Amino acid sequence: MAKNLLSINDLTKQEILDLINFSNNFIDEEGNFRKEDLFSDKTVANVFFEPSTRTKMSFAVAARNLGCGILDFNVDSSSVQKGESIFETIDALNLMGVDLCVLRHPESVIQELAEALPKMVFINAGEGSISHPTQALLDMKTIIDHKNSLDGLKIVIAGDLDHSRVTSSFVEGISNFPIESLTFSGHPEMCTKYQNPKIGKYEPDMVQALQDADVVMTLRIQHERFEEELNLDLETYKNSYQLSSEKLENAKGDAIIMHPGPVNYVEITEAVYDSENSVIRQQIANGVAIRMAVLSRFLSG
Repeated sequence: MAKNLLSINDLTKQEILDLINFSNNFIDEEGNFRKEDLFSDKTVANVFFEPSTRTKMSFAVAARNLGCGILDFNVDSSSVQKGESIFETIDALNLMGVDLCVLRHPESVIQELAEALPKMVFINAGEGSISHPTQALLDMKTIIDHKNSLDGLKIVIAGDLDHSRVTSSFVEGISNFPIESLTFSGHPEMCTKYQNPKIGKYEPDMVQALQDADVVMTLRIQHERFEEELNLDLETYKNSYQLSSEKLENAKGDAIIMHPGPVNYVEITEAVYDSENSVIRQQIANGVAIRMAVLSRFLSG
């Protein structure tokens, strides 16, 4: 296994499956997370240059469950505000003896940092609109939990695909498996990068895209994009692209509905979020188990 987790492409198919299986060890029979002081000698720094609730908190809970020391780096009160470069910031943590850095950043910087600071382990917690490997792992775990395997599934990803690092990492991960089909759907202006995809196909008609789907992954729509960039009326958009109970009837009866959060009910209705098909709340819990597995593996070297 690679020293750092910078991209899902750093993992082989077997390593993906091993991490998912390993993560199951951290949840007991009652669904609670096991707490074991396995790494009381290790310090993990959560360094987030972009807002995050689920990813940041679940890495913190995962690290605490494993007995790690945790540094919560607050950009707003740091020397970054005085013009310190990200390299100087991370190098300072490195010199202080931090073992592993969980990093989220709006730009592609993590590869360069990992090369410059070989003593420290890096986990990518979201990089621009490029990559979010632990989200892809927890999404694949959630699908396997409900469908037993990723093989032979019809998967639909719908929403603002162009701005989604979740999509790019998920596609990297899923391309290791013999799924039946992968369909991208959403407003053409939000899916410019996915109209001629390397794998899968683009279907602008959401009802068509949902035909016999096993897995439907919806993605957050940013309200501000409607106002600033896209000449779209919200209600017209919802009519065509919001996942409603009515549209969902085109998918298989046991299809699962996923969403990386936060949900703002533009891309999905509350009725679908609350339905028996929705596994969105389980994704949040699976995030902790997957991140415990990832921290354990990468702290063990």
